[in-house]
Amino acid sequence: MVYEERIDRIIKPNQNGEIFLPIAHYALVNSSKKYKNYKTISIYGLGSCIAILLTDSINHIHAMSHVLLPTSENKEASQIKLPHKFVNTSIKDLVDKMIQSGAKLKNLKAVMIGGATIFDNEFNCIGKQNIKIAREVLSSLNIKILFEEVGGKKGRTIIYNIGDDIIQIKTSKDTITKKIN
Repeated sequence: MVYEERIDRIIKPNQNGEIFLPIAHYALVNSSKKYKNYKTISIYGLGSCIAILLTDSINHIHAMSHVLLPTSENKEASQIKLPHKFVNTSIKDLVDKMIQSGAKLKNLKAVMIGGATIFDNEFNCIGKQNIKIAREVLSSLNIKILFEEVGGKKGRTIIYNIGDDIIQIKTSKDTITKKIN
């Protein structure tokens, strides 16, 4: 069964030009064309979840997903209603959608943020598993990770400024600002 009516894509920004990504959703923006009103893609309160940002700076195509769990037993994104709930299907779906929008696989670069251990116990390893699977999938697709801000015990807020290609990562203690390309 192929899900034609997926609800995981954020299509329009809010009145401030911000695309807010809830869990298991993604956004894809072609910043060279008609989407000049898109200013930022944001995720608030990222804990053990991870944010995967893929960018093709040559073709100006950017995508970000807010991923909850490491793997889906069903490896085909087209067979899952919310493929961006899982790291393995989210990355593959983002790559497919970006290529359909004009990106080139050889140009794709990644940024990975999140995967914190929020509670101190041996059973809470979802964040670490998310990081591990994301690295494996990106490596298998020969996508270079430009920057990681992963692990630890802190929640994060992410604001990716599409036009300037700058990502801000805020925690309760500090802010990291990084130019992507």
